[in-house]
Amino acid sequence: MKKILIGALLAESNAYVQKDCEIQDFTILTGPAMADKLAIRELAEAHDVQLIPSLHASCMAAGCVDEDTFDYLQKKFIQAVKAHQEELDGIYLFLHGASHVRNLPGGSGDHFLLHAIRKIVGPYLPIAVLCDPHGNLAQEYVDECTVLRTFRHSPHSDRDQASQIVFQCLLNVLQDRRPIHPVYRKVPILLGGERCVSADEPLCSINQKLDQIEADPRILCCSYHIGYLRHDSEHCGAGIVVVPNQPEDEAYAEQKADEIYDYVWQRHTEFHFTGNASEPDAALAAMLEFDGRPCFLSDSGDNVTAGAPGVNTTMLRQVLALSDFHNKQILFAAICDPELCAKTLIHVRAGEKVDVEIGAQLDSNSAPVRIRGTVAAVGNLHRRYGDEAVAGSAWTVKLEDLPVSVVIASAPVSFSERLQYEKAHVDLDAYDLIIVKQGYLYPELKAMAANYVMALTDGACMQRTEKLTYKKVSRPIYPLDAI
Repeated sequence: MKKILIGALLAESNAYVQKDCEIQDFTILTGPAMADKLAIRELAEAHDVQLIPSLHASCMAAGCVDEDTFDYLQKKFIQAVKAHQEELDGIYLFLHGASHVRNLPGGSGDHFLLHAIRKIVGPYLPIAVLCDPHGNLAQEYVDECTVLRTFRHSPHSDRDQASQIVFQCLLNVLQDRRPIHPVYRKVPILLGGERCVSADEPLCSINQKLDQIEADPRILCCSYHIGYLRHDSEHCGAGIVVVPNQPEDEAYAEQKADEIYDYVWQRHTEFHFTGNASEPDAALAAMLEFDGRPCFLSDSGDNVTAGAPGVNTTMLRQVLALSDFHNKQILFAAICDPELCAKTLIHVRAGEKVDVEIGAQLDSNSAPVRIRGTVAAVGNLHRRYGDEAVAGSAWTVKLEDLPVSVVIASAPVSFSERLQYEKAHVDLDAYDLIIVKQGYLYPELKAMAANYVMALTDGACMQRTEKLTYKKVSRPIYPLDAI
């Protein structure tokens, strides 16, 4: 029976978020449940593999990881590796790729952890790594993997499938312990996920190209990594990884990596914001003037799914300044204000009137706005992907004399799935225009939308790479430079 140690470190670190990500922000799993979380239990059982759990530590996108938090987490991983190193046949890890740890040499917690594990198990033990496409790579990091692959799709509809593919690749390698090494190419492209959606070109064609190459028996797997742009690091940027099937296939894998590189670079100016994207005034006007429902507007600069705090009131101020609402019922889902919820709304029940100021006042984008109205509903906050854990509470306030309702949230949550509205006791179908804290619109909402637009708002998740400042990235890089 083969024995494989499994673990995960999932942190997407947005340096533009003021609050660091600390231990209480992580969900930590140990024990057999990790196999289900990684969607590999059935594969392991089918191949008579014993899984040895280490740690599955995950958090929603947030600020940079606090150094004490990372120190604790990596020590737990290292303890597990040291305790089982003599019996291990391989290691399977899910490392997001966008962790950024305060005061850590090199910045990347993912890279640091893999290097620390390699120092214990040596250079030859097979290690397979699954990573998020919105993560950064480096030559040394790739060299320390036996297998490395990411998901194809953004939004990440194939996460479980990708996990199973990488685990199956590891099982394949363990059959004969053949010494294979991934081939890596750094691509001078630095773009956010909203310009790299897999249903759009050019990523759609790039993924088709990857599928064709991965079907070649000389290639074990291959992937295109979009990269992560919300912290400044020498690792930032896109990448290509091709894993040869046999040691003698390495030259062929090099050739295929160059082929993918050329294919991507020929199309680098085709990357674009998904769907409709425009400046905030134009975005709001387009949704109000559209004759159909429901419409969705993404406040992309405050995109909670990419780590923003969800506190910005800029769009609310813009809506409240309207003189013509075009007979639309408008919903904000949601604006986060933990202090308001804890000090005032915690005592408020449905049907009661409120006169409050909403706005966390972290900066000018989250300046306070006075609202008056009636609490239409009180419910629970749940995060996306059907997460059953209660993340906080939500109060939906119907504003007085205006066709506007605001969901006030005690924690940053992006309302991207119908179930989240139901748990918060919000009737999604009662509104004509829903303003959400997202970038690209998530699939369930996109499927029901008569129209949608991404407003290019300011905030922790500003979409235009060209407006961000980088000191450590390799240059030249598109779109910061004309290459």
